[in-house]
Amino acid sequence: MFSSRLPAARRLSLAFVLPTALVLLLGSCGTDGADDAGGPASGEPVRGGTLHYAFSEAPDCVDSRQRPQLNSRMTGRQLADALTEQDPDTGEILPWLATSWEISDDATRFTFHLRDDVTFSDGEKFDAEAVKANFDAIIDLGVQAPQAFSFLTGYQETVVEDPYTATVVFEEPNAQFLQATATASLVQLSPASLGNDPADLCLGDFAASGPFTLDEFTPETSVRLVRREDYAWPSPIAENQGAAYVDAVQLDAIPEGSVRQGSLTSGQVDLIEAVQPAGRQQLADTPGFSVATATLPAISIPYVPLPGSPKLQDADTRRALSLALDREAIVQAVFNGVNRPATGVLTTTNPGYVDQSDEIRHDPRAAAELLDRAGWDVIGDDGIRRNADGEKLSLTLTYESGDPQAEQQHQLVQQQWAEVGIELVLDPVATFPDVTIDQYPGDLTTWSQTRADVDVLRLVYSSFDPSYSLRYGNPDEELNELLNALQTTVDPEERGEIAAQAQQRIVEQGYAAPVYDRVSAYGFSDHVGGFRTDLEAKPLLNEVWLAS
Repeated sequence: MFSSRLPAARRLSLAFVLPTALVLLLGSCGTDGADDAGGPASGEPVRGGTLHYAFSEAPDCVDSRQRPQLNSRMTGRQLADALTEQDPDTGEILPWLATSWEISDDATRFTFHLRDDVTFSDGEKFDAEAVKANFDAIIDLGVQAPQAFSFLTGYQETVVEDPYTATVVFEEPNAQFLQATATASLVQLSPASLGNDPADLCLGDFAASGPFTLDEFTPETSVRLVRREDYAWPSPIAENQGAAYVDAVQLDAIPEGSVRQGSLTSGQVDLIEAVQPAGRQQLADTPGFSVATATLPAISIPYVPLPGSPKLQDADTRRALSLALDREAIVQAVFNGVNRPATGVLTTTNPGYVDQSDEIRHDPRAAAELLDRAGWDVIGDDGIRRNADGEKLSLTLTYESGDPQAEQQHQLVQQQWAEVGIELVLDPVATFPDVTIDQYPGDLTTWSQTRADVDVLRLVYSSFDPSYSLRYGNPDEELNELLNALQTTVDPEERGEIAAQAQQRIVEQGYAAPVYDRVSAYGFSDHVGGFRTDLEAKPLLNEVWLAS
């Protein structure tokens, strides 16, 4: 369900000024790296060795169909392949296990033509029957595979046309499905594994067709992957079109950011994720190490007025929250200028991003005018606004404690809102209750979802999904109509136009006060070569090699 703690990387499930923003940008490099020029290892890739990778938080499940969190999807990406891939530079959907496809005019039938040379690690062939078995299995998992199941909303059946042609049929238009086939939520497993208990699947009791197989897994602690020697069907975005270069990958959890970075610079690990903002420049300036960053395609991290809050029923009040935010100050103070101030409902790297910086700006005077118009026009001796009934404009944010950056951000927002007469009461709790949004305590929450498709708007800002929809049980019919229209066309231009209208409606109605775009950062030793990520900033570990 929802968490009011600022979403950490694992919570960003499900999510684009230029999609090239997701191509990793190398930070400053030292001069004593693996090659004479300094910086990341270059030259001809070297085979062999074990790559040591430090998680910020190891997964509790390696079946990426069942877990939308990034750490599970990152691991799943190494073990299993998908029907399609998404180009990091353009957002275009590319062939992978499916060589081509046709989509019916009403977006209810998706016919995939499949490769005939792919096998799972148990020796079984990948074919149309496997595709059918995989999609049927997700329906059987239901809410145990929340994101995958949502991608298959309205699923009717998969028809095996011939051994290497499968048609996926939906009861209603489902235009987002094509992009969904490029996600780790819809990876393909061996049909022989699909009958296993879901808990065992989470522990890795499955065969798949990816570049690595699972050697060992201790939930929330470590994962060990070994190279699949006969792997010969990598993603089309991979430069390495054969088996992985490294023999194995050892992934261990090191939750504390400074300890994780110290483990890298001391040589205990080769590659770390989630380089902390405070240490990012220091690492980039350290000889022998590099930093790579990427803005995640997602919903911009927002403060979200809860639809059931009695004090936030008026759009002017909701919009004032956004105008009173000084995003640049938040990014500089809390994230050392690394994360980027939000300029839209979507992050700048999400296909369909619209620049809304004219509306998403810091303008306390405009915020005060909106609050006056909404009836919060009496300012008490304490500086807090009141309405004609004497009710204070006091809003409560309930959130999980334990994240120092989240706490710092909330406190800074508390100060900024107080400047326009809004009281923000911070209500940290040890564990947040597992509830739907209509049962959520307080007046505000914060939430994001990672997905490189405009359909993330439909999932998050509609009213129909109890697990994800921020307006669950409180429909805005105009917004819902726009979001549902995204399902009716696969034409990128048409979908972009619809998404732009939806983003405008979200801002106009004050359904979100976007704060920042999350930037993912990796640090690695300069003896690591070939480090790259996909569009969702998941590393392509079959590309990585270690200089000898």
